[in-house]
Amino acid sequence: MKKIMTCCIAVIMLQTTFGQQLEKEADSLKEQGLLMPALMKYGSSFMQNGSEEISYKIASTAALLWTSKMRDTAFYFLNYAVRKDSTLKPLYDPQFLSLINDPRWKVIEDDQIRKYEMRNGAITNKTFAKELFEMIIKDQGFMYAGNIERRKYMENGGYFSTPAIFPLLALEEKNMQENKNRIIELLDKYGWPTASQVTEYAAAGAALIINHGTYEMRSRYFPMLEEAFKKGEAQPLRYAKMQDRLLIEEGKEQLYGTQIRIEHNTRKIQPVKDPQYVDQRRAEIGLGPLAPYLKNRFDIDWEVLQENNKAK
Repeated sequence: MKKIMTCCIAVIMLQTTFGQQLEKEADSLKEQGLLMPALMKYGSSFMQNGSEEISYKIASTAALLWTSKMRDTAFYFLNYAVRKDSTLKPLYDPQFLSLINDPRWKVIEDDQIRKYEMRNGAITNKTFAKELFEMIIKDQGFMYAGNIERRKYMENGGYFSTPAIFPLLALEEKNMQENKNRIIELLDKYGWPTASQVTEYAAAGAALIINHGTYEMRSRYFPMLEEAFKKGEAQPLRYAKMQDRLLIEEGKEQLYGTQIRIEHNTRKIQPVKDPQYVDQRRAEIGLGPLAPYLKNRFDIDWEVLQENNKAK
């Protein structure tokens, strides 16, 4: 009996390890833009352990393929993936851009919000929250393909690898313009969205859309974001990004180090005021040190020795 049990445990462990290896291979393929090979690997991994996590990756990969057949696959696996999930993550995941106009999306949207409210309490302005979630997806929805091409642009010395990127960039611009027009209407109707009204995730979406707008939009609505931030109703990173961007646009030095520029196909940080005190300023608003942020997000090395001065 012990031998049989030991043998069974060994087989299960082997299957789990094999499934994890397949998942890693699929993740790598997806990062390169090889969606169909990634989907096949994820499918093989799912056959090994059938986890919700793998199911979610299958759903998001299928959605990125944009065909009607792949949308059916995406919804099938997404429903399985979120059956025990009470978070709102799927509702602002840009990988699902191809799904949001399908009637089946509303079912998932309503069900996730229901489960979230059962665990976390009521979202007081669900209508506003839903629109903001959709705006986040539209704003970021082409980032997967766009970012792959942007990496190639950097590697190729300032040239895209395919002309297919240009209509994609045009669609990206169209979505952003639609978002800008709509966010103004919503802000005029409801005011600045707070975390307690629409959840922290949706509220961050408003800052995201405005920050991708014009300088005039940012300067007009930043005071509303600042007021919400001071009341604990807005994310510090969204506040810092808009503050820094406005300062750079006005020819001043940024405070929190969130803004970068591309110079000779290299990412560089925009000028920072009193850079030796930037970590102190970031900590005061709830952000971590600048060096890991720049390294992890932009692969920029930041080696300015930090000091602490209460006067700064």
